[in-house]
Amino acid sequence: MRVLRALQTFVALAGLAGCAAVTTADGQRLGLASADFRAYVERVFREQNGVASDLGFALENRTDEALAAAEDELLDACAGVNELATLRRDDRRPGLKRGSAAAHTVPRCEQATRAARAALERH
Repeated sequence: MRVLRALQTFVALAGLAGCAAVTTADGQRLGLASADFRAYVERVFREQNGVASDLGFALENRTDEALAAAEDELLDACAGVNELATLRRDDRRPGLKRGSAAAHTVPRCEQATRAARAALERH
């Protein structure tokens, strides 16, 4: 629950920073202060965690360059969202600038999550 609260906090901070909207991987524009954006962030966060776990298990007993590359991209693309969740979990505030910057990384995290899932399905 702390992680979800952290995501909600970061969304609120991003909205306060004056950022208008982000465009999802499906092309939908979501206002950063909207309930739809909060739901979007939570969905992307949960999906990327699941895919990251699946990749970890898939790579545990074998070496696969395509899966390793997908994992690297997923970790890089989702670093901002995960960093904010960790800060909040540890009762530290991310600040307006960091919160706003992370809000704009969610679509890239979503795209990397989809690409990693596709890589898993191919292997």
